[in-house]
Amino acid sequence: MNLRTKLLIFFVLGSLVPVLLLGLVSYRNSRNVVEGMLRERVEAEASRVARDVEVALRAREVDLNELAHAGVVRDYVRGVAAAGAQPAAINSSPAANEPALPEAVRAAVANFVLHNRDYYSAVTLAGAGRAPIRFEPPDAGNSSVRVTPGDLLPGRLPLDERVWTAAEPKPLRSNVTRDANGTPCIVYTVPVFSPDSERSPRLALVAELKLDALLQEAGHDANAANAPAQSAPARVVNVGTTQSTRSLLVLDRAGRIVYHTSPALKYQPVGAAMPYFDNFTRAMQAGNSGTDFYTVAADGTRWLAAYRPVAGSDLSVAAAENYTRAVATLNRDNFTSLTLALLVAGVATLLVFITVTRTTRRIRRVIEAAETIGEGDLSQRIEVRANDETHALAEGFNRMSDRLRELIAREAETRQFQSFVRLSAMLTHDLKNAITGLSMLVTNMERQFHRAEFREDAVSSLRQATEKLGALVARLSEPVKTLSGEYRRAPHPADLVAVIRRVLAATAEPRAEFYDIQTELPDTLVAPIDAERIERVVENLVVNAFEAMGGRGGRLTVAAGEESDTLVYFSVEDTGPGMTEDFMRTRLFRAFATTKKRGIGLGLYTCREIVEAHGGRLEVKSKLGSGTRFRVVLPSIPLMASHARTAEKASQAKSTAKTGAAN
Repeated sequence: MNLRTKLLIFFVLGSLVPVLLLGLVSYRNSRNVVEGMLRERVEAEASRVARDVEVALRAREVDLNELAHAGVVRDYVRGVAAAGAQPAAINSSPAANEPALPEAVRAAVANFVLHNRDYYSAVTLAGAGRAPIRFEPPDAGNSSVRVTPGDLLPGRLPLDERVWTAAEPKPLRSNVTRDANGTPCIVYTVPVFSPDSERSPRLALVAELKLDALLQEAGHDANAANAPAQSAPARVVNVGTTQSTRSLLVLDRAGRIVYHTSPALKYQPVGAAMPYFDNFTRAMQAGNSGTDFYTVAADGTRWLAAYRPVAGSDLSVAAAENYTRAVATLNRDNFTSLTLALLVAGVATLLVFITVTRTTRRIRRVIEAAETIGEGDLSQRIEVRANDETHALAEGFNRMSDRLRELIAREAETRQFQSFVRLSAMLTHDLKNAITGLSMLVTNMERQFHRAEFREDAVSSLRQATEKLGALVARLSEPVKTLSGEYRRAPHPADLVAVIRRVLAATAEPRAEFYDIQTELPDTLVAPIDAERIERVVENLVVNAFEAMGGRGGRLTVAAGEESDTLVYFSVEDTGPGMTEDFMRTRLFRAFATTKKRGIGLGLYTCREIVEAHGGRLEVKSKLGSGTRFRVVLPSIPLMASHARTAEKASQAKSTAKTGAAN
């Protein structure tokens, strides 16, 4: 996955995904807020309408009480009481001395009906032993109240018989009923007492209050309060469709729609007109209050409704709002906001993509140029015109290539000198060992030159030393050949014991009077080696052992033998001060690392290189204060022969296994 893809993924995860999550969280919170606002609104509207209906009913009761307590009405009742008329003698002939209905009373009642024509379908004076007198509002185009005296049809007068036993002048309110035109109404029966006697009423006012006007006024006020910005009251029509937003419903105890914002649903049983409203209907008929959702089956819209009873009546009010419409508006707003946010994020993503693409292209040019530089073409130049980090990166690579060219030029100048220094260090180390042997020979020559056998050994030692010095001069005369093949010369079978004894004779025997020299060597130990190089290894290890023990003396132990069928070993052990674990781990076989005051630190480094070139290994075991033992393990047969011998042993093992199985 390249940088561009990673950045785009990170940008999407870091910007687009949070925008979507934020949009979802915002939408969920907005839905909760909308539902809460609708719930508060429908509850407030239902309570307001119920309260307005209650206030309107009380206002009508107050108006009727004022009419019943009017002076002209009470004076008329006094005269009726004086005549001895029976209060409940309706439709009977009046008493002989009963006063006739005064014109003032007739005018007062007619004036009341005229001023409240929108609220009452009729006001009837009953009782006083005479036929009822019915006052009805004028028809359209007329201005006078219609007065109907005389007998009424049976059941025409909805009088509450409790009025004749009433103990106080309080209107008696009936349940919702129908007037002569079939319009829902509430009948008030108001007792009228004589001013001289408050024991029983002599007259009754029967007022048929039309609910349409009263409820229309209450609904009008509620809608106007919820839509203050509109010039006219909000009219919610087509209820049950997604076009409507609000609904107001008034039911009576019988489950009949007394009022509805949709005129088509008025005066119908709610169960038939609104079957989806059954749960609300039962609760409203029981006089309960609450808030809940209902779904219109016709179009699937969901409504939130609150219902409240009207105190002192069998009416119940329900106010509802279209939750589906509100959520649809919310969805549209959220979708618009989310679309704008995603559009901005998409533009930002496109800009990031373009920027990253250009940057990636410049980085790719830098990488390609860097690979070319890595392949050795230091003349490569990286050109980046942008003034961003890639320009600084390209300039850094250009400076690096310039520096590399300078370093390579200097390296070419110093490589030969370093090769010469390395060769000189190696040859100096070998020369030091040769001089040490000659120095010991000269020292012994002063004391034992008179012995013939010593002179013979001395001449032989001088001849060997001369050959070594000649070999050193030859190696110095061909430095390139010497360095390239220092440790890789063809081995030949040779006796390791003879090589070890030759080194001991030259380096150890001259020190025999100062050190305890012990050997554990077999008669012969043949291995494919470069005898000259292995002799240098033995010589280095023996000289290092003497130098480690110093002038205090000590014991030198040289041993050799077979490690296994294919390996041989020889070891050199001293009783010197030993070495620390840290020194052996980090510095022992490193070039130019030494603990001696004099020396260049190439002895053990050279020994290990020679041993590993023979396919062997150089082991060391040392403990601080207890001495050191170096152990060289070498193959006892050439590598090809070793493979052949291993294959032969494997073949013999298979043959033995088959023979055993056959037996």
